Amino acid sequence: MIPERECDCSLTDKNMKNTVFLVISFFFMFSCNQENIKKPNKLIEEEMMIDIIYDISILEAINSVNPGKLDEYQIDSRQYIFKKYKIDSIQFAENSAYYASDLKKFKKMYEKVENRIVENKKLADCLRIKNQEVINKAAIELRTLSKDSLKKTIKKEAKEFLNKQK
Repeated sequence: MIPERECDCSLTDKNMKNTVFLVISFFFMFSCNQENIKKPNKLIEEEMMIDIIYDISILEAINSVNPGKLDEYQIDSRQYIFKKYKIDSIQFAENSAYYASDLKKFKKMYEKVENRIVENKKLADCLRIKNQEVINKAAIELRTLSKDSLKKTIKKEAKEFLNKQK
């Protein structure tokens, strides 16, 4: 049985951190190579871009932690992102370069992504603990119920046997 504990989990998964680091490094490299990036014709709103970066981070983490899992379900990460957000590769590249060109803004976006990952990890850890607690409680109740039922059945059969003997 897992003891109850406070669900104050931090982001400790190295693969998740590495993936987020790689995504942010990509954008920083992009921003260092180009100085004057003009606003794209099809601008992706900042909050949606944060969602896209978050989803990319999660998909990359899945790939690094469990290689082949996305292939098993026939999921192409890039196509999934493009379809989900109704964008194409050119629009994504232009917007990535645009947002990465403003390092202060992009750092804030990255921090929002990281905070979201941390919060969702805490939630997942808490749910995992709660689920285990429910399973443990159900197992104990099942064992208790089985013992009580067995005792009642034995008593009933014993009484029936004794009544037949009379």
